[in-house]
Amino acid sequence: MEAAKIELIQDYLNKAFYLIHEIEEVRNSCFISLICIDLPINYPLVYKLNKILRRIGKIDKLDLLIESGGGDIDATAKINSILKKRCKEFTAIVPFAAKSAATFLALSADNLIICKSGELGPVDPQVRHPTADIWIPAHSIKEALEFVEETEDPLVKLSMADKLDPLLMGAYMDATKAAEQYMEEVLDTLPDDKKENAIHTFTGKYRSHGYPIDEELCNKIGVITEKIEEDLEERICDLHEIYFDLAFRLKFEDGVLIIQSENLYEIEIDGENISSELDIEMIKETEEDS
Repeated sequence: MEAAKIELIQDYLNKAFYLIHEIEEVRNSCFISLICIDLPINYPLVYKLNKILRRIGKIDKLDLLIESGGGDIDATAKINSILKKRCKEFTAIVPFAAKSAATFLALSADNLIICKSGELGPVDPQVRHPTADIWIPAHSIKEALEFVEETEDPLVKLSMADKLDPLLMGAYMDATKAAEQYMEEVLDTLPDDKKENAIHTFTGKYRSHGYPIDEELCNKIGVITEKIEEDLEERICDLHEIYFDLAFRLKFEDGVLIIQSENLYEIEIDGENISSELDIEMIKETEEDS
């Protein structure tokens, strides 16, 4: 990557390091940002996050900032499993959007913080095409099937049905059933009179894949969120904006992945991992030198 972009990334991530340090001081926690912009949650991402968690070691209290449009529900379940094994208490923080599979990750946490501009969404995982390296939202496949079923012209119905890959249909059915099963498990602690409605809210109630499920709606259906001081929320939102401002300055084409703790990071821009090219000023090193 060209030197000017590397310098730009270093400048923004240095600012993020200092905000992470401040938030950790207030929260008395280990804070990690998980930022996926136009990239799905997948197993390579799980590997990168686990790499950082292993280097941190045992964590008493973890705060995970989540920004993601979703991805592979099974890969997301693996993240949840790893987090539960590596920390005693896990809090998910959603300053802006944790959608689909990322909603499942947020709901899997011991505590959930949704900022004023934050939202979850229906758990509609992305399905990887069995014969091509592309990811397709499950709701898109569902809508295609419904369109075929509703078409009255038998020739049109036959022509369209012929174009639907049976392997993709199978992958869609598996992903949908898995999402429902995972949500049943993660919402199992809700009272019986709220559980069924909550599961339906996150898996079948809304036709729009991007329907906003905010803090108010979560609390209404029994998913209780944690309250934080307004000053702390502003710092969290400032941190989130640093990542998005950086992404927009980079004018990326194929997505941005940033995993960042106070002293560790994994950065991928347009499929290129540039972590080894960065020379970011670490908080602890700075304090020791001062």
